[in-house]
Amino acid sequence: MQKIFLALIVILTFGLLGCGGAPTPTPKPTAALAAIKASSKVVAEGKVLPVKSAAIGFQVGGILTQVPAQVGDKIEAGKVIAELDAKQFELQLAQADGNLAAAKAKLDALKKGPTASDVSAAQQGVKSAEAAYTNLMNPDANELMAFKADIEKAKAAVDRAQAAYDRIGGDNNPFAAMTLERQALQTAWLDYQKALSLWNAKITPPKNQVEAALTAIQNAKSALARLTPTTEDVAGAEASVKSAQAARDLAAENLKNTKLVAPFTSVITSLDLRVGEFVAPNLPIARIADTATWQVETTDLTEINIVNVKEGDPAMVTLDAIAGLELSGKVLRIKGFGENKQGDIVYAITIALDKQDERLRWNMTAKVSIGK
Repeated sequence: MQKIFLALIVILTFGLLGCGGAPTPTPKPTAALAAIKASSKVVAEGKVLPVKSAAIGFQVGGILTQVPAQVGDKIEAGKVIAELDAKQFELQLAQADGNLAAAKAKLDALKKGPTASDVSAAQQGVKSAEAAYTNLMNPDANELMAFKADIEKAKAAVDRAQAAYDRIGGDNNPFAAMTLERQALQTAWLDYQKALSLWNAKITPPKNQVEAALTAIQNAKSALARLTPTTEDVAGAEASVKSAQAARDLAAENLKNTKLVAPFTSVITSLDLRVGEFVAPNLPIARIADTATWQVETTDLTEINIVNVKEGDPAMVTLDAIAGLELSGKVLRIKGFGENKQGDIVYAITIALDKQDERLRWNMTAKVSIGK
């Protein structure tokens, strides 16, 4: 009985232990993962461009006479690339020089004033015009007597001719019109009328003669007054000189522009000209570039990335055409105006290179990485 009781106790003990279950293990601490830092670099595509380039052409039109340069030539600043026929422009300059000289001479004459002989001649002109008017309005008595004598003489001739005409029957003579007496009478009558007209003109001058005499006086006085220049006269002459000088300067500039010269030391990259053809003004006919210094301009930097770029940021440039070449640089400028490119607004960034490479060529494709 005692053995049975002990067996029950053992069984009960193991049953209680089984109900308690296995002990919970203590968790082991796990190591924290390091934070992954996102790259701050901005990547864009670009192209190689010369720092300085220009499309140039003639400022005047004309016939092409010389093209001493050709594509690929390195040309110094001020050297001639092409030249137009200058004959027309030389003539225009000569004419402008003459006009300027005439304007200056007139101004000098005004400032010097009239000579004594000029004044004397002008004064004499006034006196002569006034004397002519006086004689017209107040004829000399002796002159009137002479005109009156001419009238009386002409009247006497008419009377004699009339008497002779009457002796042959006068108008009753059917052949009177064919007679010498009739012709003599007509001539005498015309002379008499002429004498009367001259007399009347002296006594009462015709209106047109009076007006002409008064105009002559006014013109003579104006000529005298013009000898002494006014302030307005001098100012007008000075303005004429300035205008003539400007025309002369323009003619000289046009002549100068018959030669197309390089504005800076450069290489000619395009030039399509033929001697003898007409070249219109203000049209680009050549392209030049300073190929000693290159820069890179991005082509696809969008508005999302542009906000992360500022002037002065470091940059690294690689090129598809030159494997292994890396060129450092910095952001020189950021174009403030975005342009639509295939639906994206892109901003051009110019990268100034820290060093150059002789293998660089215009419009080479480049990859630009901006930022640290």
